[in-house]
Amino acid sequence: MNGFLLFTYTASIAISCMTLALAIASRILHSNPWNGKFIVFQSMLIGILVMALASKLSLFFMPQSIYRVFKFIFNTLMIGSMSFVIVFLPYFLGWVIARPWRRAKNLVFFPMAIVYLGVGIASFIVESKVFDFWAVLAQTLIVLGMYIYCIVVLWVNLKNIDDKPVRNICLTINIVSLSLIPLSILSVFFSVVSDFSYPIYILAFSIVALVYLFVRFGIDRQEEQNKPTLDYESLQRYKISEREFSVVKLICEGMTNKEIAQELSISVNTVNNHVANIFNKMEVRSRIDLLKILKEGPWS
Repeated sequence: MNGFLLFTYTASIAISCMTLALAIASRILHSNPWNGKFIVFQSMLIGILVMALASKLSLFFMPQSIYRVFKFIFNTLMIGSMSFVIVFLPYFLGWVIARPWRRAKNLVFFPMAIVYLGVGIASFIVESKVFDFWAVLAQTLIVLGMYIYCIVVLWVNLKNIDDKPVRNICLTINIVSLSLIPLSILSVFFSVVSDFSYPIYILAFSIVALVYLFVRFGIDRQEEQNKPTLDYESLQRYKISEREFSVVKLICEGMTNKEIAQELSISVNTVNNHVANIFNKMEVRSRIDLLKILKEGPWS
């Protein structure tokens, strides 16, 4: 393994891990439904990189006989991960553009993934340069077919993505994907290009996703700063008193009546009276109804 190839793998793994960390942080802070799916996808990409790198490095640290066993294990895991991606990427794309995953797609992408996995494993068992060429060609055509399908579907359905930052990042991913198609074709005929293809694909995707996550954090931070806060004046139309407003804030924090009484140094009966008055003034019957009104208000 030459130094530049090692650098490419290392850089791709580092950027991919940063992207995964930001995605996890975004999931914790904002709980966006797409984040969970993206975390799974990004984890699989990192797994592919680690398995590919481990397969190449094992040659330098293990005897030839043991190296062959480990290479088979690493490459099988890598191909298994890639087979998963062949199914998962179209599924994730369908979710992003709000097009449901239909049963017909199972009859297309699952067989593609199985064939990709089978051809990959067979290429490790059959020692033939001719077979290796056709195996690489078949795998490339499968990935390229899935790749082009995703590019076309994403391009056609960009207008269905309501979130402008998401729409812009999808457009960027489309442009980057189109620029990498020649690399996929060259990887069939040149083994050197094939070695670089996986890390370059994942590096390009991870950089785009990383930029998006940074932009998304900036937008969320700006929205949070500009977000109106729930204050005493906000509830004046309900004729809430200052003491009742203090109770409302503590209810929003999830405190029970007993905890509110301890926090405000008043009796539980007094808190019960305040809560009853709040319910009456805001025309609600329970805390759930109260929190729903507060959540739907202009300050939410």
